Amino acid sequence: MARTTPPRPVDVEALFPALAAHRRTATRLHPRQGAPTAEESSIAGPLLWPVDEPWPVCTAVHPKGRGHLLSDVRLRRRIHAGARGREYTDEERLLLHGTAPGRHHPDRDAVHPLPLLAVAQLYTRDVPDLDGPRGHDLLQVFWCPFEVHGTDRTIDVVLR
Repeated sequence: MARTTPPRPVDVEALFPALAAHRRTATRLHPRQGAPTAEESSIAGPLLWPVDEPWPVCTAVHPKGRGHLLSDVRLRRRIHAGARGREYTDEERLLLHGTAPGRHHPDRDAVHPLPLLAVAQLYTRDVPDLDGPRGHDLLQVFWCPFEVHGTDRTIDVVLR
Protein backbone atom coordinates (compact mmCIF):
# COMPACT_ATOMS: atom_id res chain seq x y z
CA MET A 1 0.00 0.00 0.00
CA ALA A 2 1.46 3.38 -0.96
CA ARG A 3 1.44 5.92 1.82
CA THR A 4 1.49 9.60 1.03
CA THR A 5 1.86 12.79 3.01
CA PRO A 6 -1.24 15.01 3.01
CA PRO A 7 -1.02 18.43 1.34
CA ARG A 8 0.75 21.10 3.35
CA PRO A 9 -1.62 23.37 5.30
CA VAL A 10 0.57 26.40 4.45
CA ASP A 11 2.59 27.21 1.34
CA VAL A 12 5.95 27.75 3.03
CA GLU A 13 7.63 28.86 -0.20
CA ALA A 14 5.03 31.61 -0.66
CA LEU A 15 5.79 32.89 2.84
CA PHE A 16 9.57 32.46 2.53
CA PRO A 17 10.51 32.57 -1.19
CA ALA A 18 14.24 32.18 -0.44
CA LEU A 19 13.58 28.61 0.72
CA ALA A 20 12.52 27.51 -2.79
CA ALA A 21 16.16 27.14 -3.82
CA HIS A 22 16.62 24.51 -1.09
CA ARG A 23 13.66 22.32 -2.07
CA ARG A 24 14.34 18.57 -2.11
CA THR A 25 12.26 15.44 -2.24
CA ALA A 26 11.69 13.95 1.20
CA THR A 27 10.93 10.30 1.71
CA ARG A 28 9.01 9.37 4.84
CA LEU A 29 9.73 5.90 6.08
CA HIS A 30 6.86 3.73 7.31
CA PRO A 31 8.64 0.70 8.75
CA ARG A 32 6.58 -2.38 9.43
CA GLN A 33 7.59 -5.52 11.27
CA GLY A 34 8.83 -8.18 8.89
CA ALA A 35 11.71 -10.44 7.96
CA PRO A 36 13.75 -8.54 5.36
CA THR A 37 16.81 -9.99 3.70
CA ALA A 38 20.13 -8.24 3.09
CA GLU A 39 18.99 -7.65 -0.50
CA GLU A 40 16.07 -5.45 0.64
CA SER A 41 15.75 -1.97 2.10
CA SER A 42 15.06 -2.12 5.83
CA ILE A 43 15.25 -0.41 9.17
CA ALA A 44 17.19 -2.54 11.68
CA GLY A 45 17.28 -5.47 9.27
CA PRO A 46 20.28 -7.44 8.04
CA LEU A 47 22.89 -5.51 6.06
CA LEU A 48 24.70 -6.47 2.91
CA TRP A 49 28.31 -6.16 4.08
CA PRO A 50 31.53 -7.40 2.44
CA VAL A 51 33.15 -10.10 4.53
CA ASP A 52 36.65 -8.67 3.97
CA GLU A 53 35.74 -5.08 4.96
CA PRO A 54 36.05 -4.07 8.62
CA TRP A 55 32.85 -3.06 10.38
CA PRO A 56 32.66 0.70 11.10
CA VAL A 57 33.55 1.72 14.64
CA CYS A 58 33.17 4.78 16.85
CA THR A 59 36.53 6.09 18.03
CA ALA A 60 35.13 8.92 20.17
CA VAL A 61 36.27 8.95 23.77
CA HIS A 62 33.34 8.24 26.09
CA PRO A 63 32.64 5.68 28.84
CA LYS A 64 31.89 2.32 27.27
CA GLY A 65 31.68 -0.09 30.20
CA ARG A 66 28.12 0.68 31.31
CA GLY A 67 24.77 0.43 29.61
CA HIS A 68 22.07 -2.00 28.52
CA LEU A 69 22.83 -5.30 26.85
CA LEU A 70 21.14 -5.70 23.45
CA SER A 71 19.67 -9.02 24.62
CA ASP A 72 18.09 -7.18 27.60
CA VAL A 73 16.64 -4.49 25.33
CA ARG A 74 15.06 -7.16 23.13
CA LEU A 75 13.72 -9.03 26.16
CA ARG A 76 12.15 -5.83 27.55
CA ARG A 77 10.49 -5.13 24.19
CA ARG A 78 9.06 -8.67 24.02
CA ILE A 79 7.69 -8.40 27.57
CA HIS A 80 6.15 -4.95 26.94
CA ALA A 81 4.56 -6.11 23.66
CA GLY A 82 3.20 -9.30 25.24
CA ALA A 83 1.70 -7.43 28.19
CA ARG A 84 -0.20 -4.80 26.19
CA GLY A 85 -3.60 -4.32 27.78
CA ARG A 86 -2.83 -6.28 30.96
CA GLU A 87 -0.69 -6.13 34.09
CA TYR A 88 2.76 -7.73 34.12
CA THR A 89 3.00 -11.20 35.61
CA ASP A 90 5.30 -11.76 38.60
CA GLU A 91 7.76 -13.52 36.29
CA GLU A 92 7.72 -10.59 33.83
CA ARG A 93 8.31 -8.09 36.67
CA LEU A 94 11.27 -10.15 37.85
CA LEU A 95 12.73 -10.30 34.33
CA LEU A 96 12.26 -6.55 33.80
CA HIS A 97 13.96 -5.81 37.12
CA GLY A 98 16.95 -7.92 36.03
CA THR A 99 17.55 -5.89 32.87
CA ALA A 100 18.83 -2.76 34.59
CA PRO A 101 21.88 -1.05 33.14
CA GLY A 102 25.10 -2.32 34.57
CA ARG A 103 28.81 -2.72 34.16
CA HIS A 104 28.74 -5.23 31.30
CA HIS A 105 32.21 -4.69 29.83
CA PRO A 106 34.54 -3.59 32.63
CA ASP A 107 37.55 -4.21 30.36
CA ARG A 108 36.36 -1.59 27.83
CA ASP A 109 37.79 1.79 28.68
CA ALA A 110 36.92 5.16 27.19
CA VAL A 111 39.41 4.92 24.32
CA HIS A 112 38.48 1.47 22.94
CA PRO A 113 36.73 1.64 19.54
CA LEU A 114 33.14 0.45 19.64
CA PRO A 115 31.25 -1.18 16.74
CA LEU A 116 28.59 1.12 15.33
CA LEU A 117 24.96 -0.01 15.26
CA ALA A 118 23.36 -0.66 11.87
CA VAL A 119 20.25 1.51 11.64
CA ALA A 120 19.05 1.34 8.05
CA GLN A 121 19.84 0.00 4.62
CA LEU A 122 18.19 1.78 1.70
CA TYR A 123 18.44 0.81 -1.96
CA THR A 124 18.10 3.61 -4.51
CA ARG A 125 15.38 1.61 -6.30
CA ASP A 126 13.18 2.02 -3.19
CA VAL A 127 13.78 5.70 -2.37
CA PRO A 128 12.93 8.40 -4.93
CA ASP A 129 15.78 10.86 -5.57
CA LEU A 130 18.29 8.97 -3.43
CA ASP A 131 21.40 9.60 -5.46
CA GLY A 132 24.81 8.28 -4.62
CA PRO A 133 28.19 8.05 -6.25
CA ARG A 134 28.17 6.55 -9.75
CA GLY A 135 27.97 2.76 -9.62
CA HIS A 136 26.52 2.67 -6.10
CA ASP A 137 22.89 1.80 -5.39
CA LEU A 138 22.88 1.37 -1.61
CA LEU A 139 22.95 3.66 1.43
CA GLN A 140 23.69 2.23 4.86
CA VAL A 141 23.22 4.26 8.03
CA PHE A 142 25.13 3.51 11.25
CA TRP A 143 25.34 5.28 14.58
CA CYS A 144 27.17 5.02 17.84
CA PRO A 145 25.12 3.54 20.69
CA PHE A 146 26.31 6.41 22.91
CA GLU A 147 24.53 9.72 22.44
CA VAL A 148 27.21 12.05 23.75
CA HIS A 149 29.74 13.18 21.14
CA GLY A 150 31.66 16.41 21.44
CA THR A 151 30.73 19.59 23.24
CA ASP A 152 27.34 19.75 21.50
CA ARG A 153 26.50 16.20 22.75
CA THR A 154 25.27 14.98 19.36
CA ILE A 155 24.63 11.51 17.98
CA ASP A 156 27.43 10.20 15.78
CA VAL A 157 25.92 9.12 12.44
CA VAL A 158 27.93 7.43 9.68
CA LEU A 159 26.64 7.05 6.12
CA ARG A 160 28.11 4.46 3.76
